[in-house]
Amino acid sequence: MTQTQTYPHTQNTLPACTSPAQVGRALSSDDLRVGIDALVCRFRIDALVENSLEDWRNIKVPSFGAPIRASTYIPFHEECTIRLGVEVPQRVEKESPVESGWDTTVAPEALAKNPAIHARVEVNPSRVIDPEGTRAVPLDEALSAVEMICPSPFLEDWILWRDEPADWDLYRLDLAVDVETPGITQQVLTVAETGLRGLRRKVIPYKGSAGDLETVRVNRKARPNLSIYDKALQSRTGPARVRFEVQLDRTYLRANFPRLGDLTDAALRQCFQAHFSKVIEFLQADDKALYDLQLSEADKKTMREIVGYETLCEKGYTETLTRSVRRRFEDFHKRHSIRQVSDLL
Repeated sequence: MTQTQTYPHTQNTLPACTSPAQVGRALSSDDLRVGIDALVCRFRIDALVENSLEDWRNIKVPSFGAPIRASTYIPFHEECTIRLGVEVPQRVEKESPVESGWDTTVAPEALAKNPAIHARVEVNPSRVIDPEGTRAVPLDEALSAVEMICPSPFLEDWILWRDEPADWDLYRLDLAVDVETPGITQQVLTVAETGLRGLRRKVIPYKGSAGDLETVRVNRKARPNLSIYDKALQSRTGPARVRFEVQLDRTYLRANFPRLGDLTDAALRQCFQAHFSKVIEFLQADDKALYDLQLSEADKKTMREIVGYETLCEKGYTETLTRSVRRRFEDFHKRHSIRQVSDLL
């Protein structure tokens, strides 16, 4: 197994912030460097290495004529494993059916005349570079990690291919930024949850046994998924910090970054900031003062109603709002990027 140098947690982590507004400003910076936490690529290969045929696992033949699928796990070091999957086409002539045995399926007579054999590689670059997995590595280190898993005894012991990694198709890409948040982790997660709700999507908060927020997530079938969570709690190591993570699927990548070589630091930063724009807006607005708001007469009236309602709630008096009033209050909060008016007083 490969021996890899261990990196400290603080590398590629934004310096400690003392308020949500400072976190928002750091995330919106033009100097922000976005890390890569997970990577899935698919590319065409020439053949399988003959000596590896007996070592493949999870061999499946879904139906007659369908590609044969197999996968294996290749250890890189004690804390990192590479998942490699292949799709091998089979002959479709019924007079020459393919048997279920792996040796038969990879024999020349079992393959199409010009087979398009594809491999799919799943790897966590941060684990390749940093065995502790406590940081998301920047683009240059992620590309180095891909180069590191190619030679023997890794991918080259299993498959033969000609395409350079830069030409591999991207199928999944997880972007992440860690921000040190000493003493304000819960505050940042609370503001971030409000910002995610501004996307008009279902927000799923996960709380610990003590009631503290641990993760705030937006799962969307047709769009990239967003997650914000307590990284120190999740990794059980390192300083207090919050991770902002976006998972880009194949649909998004095909339209924006089809291949691994299309990635640049600037493009990753713009992509990350675009997906977290509403959260960044709410974080930056956390230190707004009342006089910073540009209010119409109608907004001023709504503001007075909200202040009265929030004050009564703080005194223990609760009243069920009508749907129209609740929507008016929520719309005021979203338009002015604030959690509650009393924070501005």
